[in-house]
Amino acid sequence: MMLSHILHRAGFFITAVVLCLFASGCGNRTVQIDLVPSNPEIKQQLIEPSGAWFNTNKIAIVSISGMIANGYESSLFSSGNNPVNDLRDTLDNISQDSSVKAVILRMDTPGGTVTASQMMYDDILAFKNKTHVPVIASMMDVCASGGFYVSCAADYQMAYSTTITGSIGVIVQLFNVHRLIDRWGIDAPVFVSGPNKDTGSPFQPMSDSSKALIQHFVDQFYAQFVAIVKTSHPHVNPADWPTLTDGRPITGADAADYHLINSVGTLDDAIALAKKMAHIQNADIVLYARDNQNASSIYSHNQTPAAQSQSNLFNVDLSDFDVSSLLHPTFLYMWEQ
Repeated sequence: MMLSHILHRAGFFITAVVLCLFASGCGNRTVQIDLVPSNPEIKQQLIEPSGAWFNTNKIAIVSISGMIANGYESSLFSSGNNPVNDLRDTLDNISQDSSVKAVILRMDTPGGTVTASQMMYDDILAFKNKTHVPVIASMMDVCASGGFYVSCAADYQMAYSTTITGSIGVIVQLFNVHRLIDRWGIDAPVFVSGPNKDTGSPFQPMSDSSKALIQHFVDQFYAQFVAIVKTSHPHVNPADWPTLTDGRPITGADAADYHLINSVGTLDDAIALAKKMAHIQNADIVLYARDNQNASSIYSHNQTPAAQSQSNLFNVDLSDFDVSSLLHPTFLYMWEQ
C-alpha cells in the first residue's frame, strides 16, 4: 500500500512539472529522468560465427532504419538517436578493423531530409575510398527516396521482391495560417530587408516570387537526385527514365526489371555476395549495435526503437511540441506514406 502511494505521488509530481513547463512556454525545455545511460556506445557484436578454424574475416551488417535526419528523435520513453551520426561512428569503427572484409547496409527507411541523405551518401563514398571494402545495400520492407539515394553509394543494390523502393523526387510541405490569423483579427506585422526574406513564412500570403524560389530549390535538389541515380545505374533504358523519376514508388521486383537495382535477393543472399566480392569463403557475421541491445540474428536492429523503456524511464523534449517546428519548410527526399 505504501509503495502504491509513493508511485502515485511520484506520477502526480512528474505530471505537475510537465504541466508547469507547458504553462510557462515550451521553448527548448526538457524533463528527463534517466535510470540507465540513454545512449550506450555502438559496438561490434558477433551474431553468426563462421564455424571455420583460424578464421579472421568478418562481414559487418550496418542498419539504416527510420527517417533519415541529422538530429535526435525523442519520444516519451527514449532519447532517440541521430542516424547520420550513428552511421558515421559505425563506419569510422569499421575502418579501424582490418578484419572486416565487406559491409552490408541493411536498409529499411522511407527516406528523409535532403541534406541528411547527402551526408550519409558522402560518408559511405568516403568509407569506400578509404578502406576499399565492398559495400552492399540490402533493402528490407522500404528503401525509398532518400533511402534509395543513400543506397546508390553502395557497390551493389539488392532488394526483396516485395521491397518498396524508388520514389525518386523531392517534396516540401508548407503550411500557411494567414487566413486563420485574419479571421481571428490578429495582426502579424513583418519587417524584411528584401521582398523574398520571408519566403515560406506561414503568417504571410505566399507571393509568386516566393513560390518560384521554393520551386527552384525543389528543381535543383531533384536534378541532383536524378544525376546521382543515372550515374550509378548505366544499364537503365533511357526511355524508362521519365517513368522512374516521376516520384512513383516501385517494388523490388520491378526495380530489378528496370535495372534500378542490381538484383532481387534476401539478406542471406547479400551475405553470400559479400563473401564473393571480398574473395573469402568464411567470415564471422557481426552487427554494430548499442551496448543495451542483444543482437541475436542478422535481423537485429542497431538503433533504439522509438519506445524502449530500459533506455529512459521518462524523457520528454518539450521543444518537440513547438508548433513552429511543423511550419518550418523542410525539403525531403522521402516517400510520404
